[in-house]
Amino acid sequence: MVDKDKLAEARRRAEARDYGATARLARELLEQSPDDVVTLDLLGYALYFLGQIDEAESVCRRTLELSPEHAYAFKGLGLCLAKRGRIDDGAAALERAIALKPKWFDPYWDLSVSLVEARRYGAVFEVLRRARAELPDRAAEWDKMEKHARAAGARAR
Repeated sequence: MVDKDKLAEARRRAEARDYGATARLARELLEQSPDDVVTLDLLGYALYFLGQIDEAESVCRRTLELSPEHAYAFKGLGLCLAKRGRIDDGAAALERAIALKPKWFDPYWDLSVSLVEARRYGAVFEVLRRARAELPDRAAEWDKMEKHARAAGARAR
């Protein structure tokens, strides 16, 4: 059983962007409950932002072993793979997160960012088209991303 107070503290640390403390607390929690998906999510999140991409990827994969339809783990895996230059695999994992939770903003945004960084501007605009259709209330963010992608594409020429 996960220590709810320690888990709450780990969440507070994550929200405060104290990734070292988040990772430490998550590891302590996993000593007691090694298969707790919520704790694994926090650990993977913290490791990604600590730049420990290989370990973050492993945590996401472990989460998916335990919960094969876990959208957050697919999102994290996609980010890890894209960060390592495996953009096609990363995009596929992010698309899986979108398929599992089509009304969730984050994987659309992360996929867009990853595609801009990979200089796949045409693909970005297709993701933004779908994102606008699913989440029209986030139009300002989609406009911002489109402007960013167009500017990046113009600089790349």
